[in-house]
Amino acid sequence: MIRFVDGHCDTIVKMADHGEDLWENQRHIDIKRLQEFGNPLQFFAIWLDPRHYPISLHKTMEYIDFYYQQLKLYEEYIAPVYSYEDIQKNDVCGKISALLSLEGGEALEGSLSILRMYYRLGVRAMTLTWNYRNALADGVLESETGGGLTKFGKEVVQEMNNLGMIVDVSHISEKGFWDVEKIAEQPYIASHSNAKAICPAARNLTDEQIKVIARRGGVIGINLYPPFLSEANHASMEDVLQHIDHIIELVGDDYIGLGSDFDGIEHTPFDICHVSDYSVLFQKIEARYSKDTMEKIGHRNFLRVLKKILK
Repeated sequence: MIRFVDGHCDTIVKMADHGEDLWENQRHIDIKRLQEFGNPLQFFAIWLDPRHYPISLHKTMEYIDFYYQQLKLYEEYIAPVYSYEDIQKNDVCGKISALLSLEGGEALEGSLSILRMYYRLGVRAMTLTWNYRNALADGVLESETGGGLTKFGKEVVQEMNNLGMIVDVSHISEKGFWDVEKIAEQPYIASHSNAKAICPAARNLTDEQIKVIARRGGVIGINLYPPFLSEANHASMEDVLQHIDHIIELVGDDYIGLGSDFDGIEHTPFDICHVSDYSVLFQKIEARYSKDTMEKIGHRNFLRVLKKILK
């Protein structure tokens, strides 16, 4: 049975907003389909629609409460991850692992104290920005201003390193990316980003960014949103494989993972409609490269980073 780690989905937010259930739903991910992969590890992101920014902390807490209600309902099948030992324990118990993340520093409302409280609530990763400017940095769609990390943003990165939280540079401006590189003391990830050399979307990474993430021992999670895979605005598994090909040619196979963005994207590649379709993707990666490479991309690369950072 193929195992995987997926570094990003928006399933919790979509379910909470529509009154749905994690056991079985019409979204891209649910427990029934995750069980097809034995003991996968899924990052569950809390993303805030910009309309909620005036009540960022309040809304984030509501989503976190919903997340834990769902885990409690199905604790026989899924359990939260706070440390690397929790992943190992869940494997022994035959449970899915769930890692809580934040997508955008808006949720901090400008406070390191709130960051520390999120850590106490189980948040173990954070994407520093969404697409736009916040108190930490400029997002990727603000790049024309040349803005990077703010003073507060630098303090956040340093405190995340101290706490044992994973710094995620997906969505950040290029200047912000290089600011993270200057001050980060731990590996960092791009949880759901692709290669700009294959598809020049603003959200994708340049070759130099890919190289430095690899040099730092991080991971790039391949995003399944067709506009980030192909300029044609539609995509297939072959497009996913082309991004993998490029990154492997550039830095090898130790720095690639999965970062689907399931339930946060408007449409998917036509032959990857939901999480169950990962099984076919893994078969194609193994046939194209090797079982070893497939396992690295599927779970081992992300697990290496989790083992190093989580305390």
